[in-house]
Parts: sequence; C-alpha cells; structure tokens
Amino acid sequence: MTRLYRSLIAVLALLPLLMPLHASADDLQLRPDRPDVYVVVRGDTLWDISGRFLTKPWYWPQLWGANPQIANPHLIYPGDRLRLVMTADGPRLMRDGQGHGSGGVSPQVRATPIDTAVPAIPLEHIQAFLEEAVVLHSNRAADFAYVASAADEHIAVGAGDRVYGRRTAAQPGESLDIFRIGDAYRDPESGEALGYNGLFIGRGSVQRAGDPATLSVAKARREVLAGDVLIPTDDSPMKASYMPHAPTTPLRGHIISVVDGVSQIGQYSVVVLSRGQRDGVELGHVLQVQQVPSPIDDPVARQRVQPPGDPAGTVMVFRLFERVSYALVMTANRPMHVLDEVTTP
Repeated sequence: MTRLYRSLIAVLALLPLLMPLHASADDLQLRPDRPDVYVVVRGDTLWDISGRFLTKPWYWPQLWGANPQIANPHLIYPGDRLRLVMTADGPRLMRDGQGHGSGGVSPQVRATPIDTAVPAIPLEHIQAFLEEAVVLHSNRAADFAYVASAADEHIAVGAGDRVYGRRTAAQPGESLDIFRIGDAYRDPESGEALGYNGLFIGRGSVQRAGDPATLSVAKARREVLAGDVLIPTDDSPMKASYMPHAPTTPLRGHIISVVDGVSQIGQYSVVVLSRGQRDGVELGHVLQVQQVPSPIDDPVARQRVQPPGDPAGTVMVFRLFERVSYALVMTANRPMHVLDEVTTP
C-alpha cells in the first residue's frame, strides 16, 4: 500500500507538467477602456480587434469562442457588429444577431468571399514573405533543380531572357521560382543548421521540357546566375486568416535572423525563429520576446555573470517551415536583438 501511495503521489506531482496550458478566466483580462460594441472597419486585423478588448490579445480564441456550427467561424468581416457579453464561462465577443435568449449561437449564411475577411495581422508587412519566402533544406545546388546556364548569349540574364534548367520534370507552361542559396539559419545553442535562406531571384516559365529544360524568365528581381535553384511555384493562396493564440505547451527558442539585416528590431519587423513545425509551432502562435543582455564582469568574484533579461515584446508566427518560422513583431516595449529568446507568454 505504501508503494502504491508513493507512486500515486509521484504521478500527481507530474500532472501540472503533463497537462497543456489553457487560458483561465483570469487570463481574459478586459481593458478598462474596452467598448461594449465595436463595428469592424476595413483595415482592422484580429490583433487590433482583440487588443481593443483584452490586455493580452493572444487570448482571442477564448474571447471569440468560435462557433463550430458556422463554416469558417473564426472569420470576421468589415461591417460586422461585435458585442461584448458576459456568460457563465466569462466574457465572450459575439456578432450581433448570434446571441439568443439561451446565450447560444445560431448558424449564419454568409455570401462574402473568404479573402475579404479581416486578417490576423497587417498584410502589407508580410505579403512578400507569404509569396516569395522559402527555407531550403540544403546548401548544395545539386540537391535541387537548378539553372545550368543562359540559353542565349547574354552577359546578364534578366526578365525576357532564357535559361537552361537541369533536374526538373516541369512541363511546358509550368512556372518555377528561382532562388539563390543564402546563409544558414543556425540554432544558437547547438550550432546545427536548421535550413538555408532562399533569396528570391525571379520566376520562369518552362518553354520546352527535357534535361536541360528551356525556361523563359518572366520576372527578375536580380540577375539570374548559374547555380540558382528552381522550385515549383506555389499558386495556392497563403493563409492569413488564422487566429492569434498562445501555445498550449511551453515553447522556447530564439530570434536567429532579422530580414532587413539591422541589429535592432522594432514593431512590424519580420524575424526568423529557431523553432518550426516539428517543434509544435503553429500559424498564429504568439510568443513573448525576452531580452538576452550581454554578460557582465564581476570584479569581486572575478566571474562573467549573465544578468536576467526583461520582456521586450511579442511576435506572431505567420509563415511556417519544418525547423524555423517567420514571425512579425506585434509589440516592442524595448529594443530587440538577434539571439533574444522567445517563449510561451
């Protein structure tokens, strides 16, 4: 009996570590200046709307309480009238016309196209990364389809010129994006390469299949070079209507790159995180940025000491790869830097 009792105590002690993190009623802290009713306007984002009501906008899913009976229940549109109501489970935000006497939500028919829905974050800051960002698994051009040479006698290859591509099965009329293999994204703790930045060069269309295939360069941001890699163009619409939410399990990683290359990072900067899909990162995940200050010298103990960091802001993941992710800085209370930590808020 004593052994069984001890085993039970051990299991109970582990339960808090095994259970996922969920928002409690205390987490849904309403802003004191919140409105009772808000009409969505064009240009709003889910982050903006959530921030009008909550001190922690990443608890939007708990405030919204999406209705499973409605197709795409998380989508909100300009003109929607949102009302804050108090329920037995805490505050909830509903569209006018959803709530009934029982506090339930009724299905609604909407003919509005999905692409007019309010996005999670400002699209103007991330559009290029939704369409043209890629993380490559190798830094060897031979591991991909690639540009072998110019097809015509041009010193510089740009839009309107032709190139020969190797190792591609693309057929005439199909589109291939052209990327240049860039720097490695590395885990700052292990030094492991998590992937390689793919620098978007342009886009080509296959004129003649084969090995080599002949491509016409339809668009070029930079000169196309031999060794640039060819990736099939992804024409599927990139998802931008996900909900901002906190991870349900502890996550920890680092900022490993900032897209514009500056050392300091502010609001609406795009950063690369050292965690990706395999680590449980999801689109819409909101993470807290924790400053990692430089070590200090203790002259008395003659030691290098790591001072504690301070919360610096929040980022939201908008593009997901296997081992890294792209995130947009939503709030910046202090300057952020490459190698600052990101954690579950």
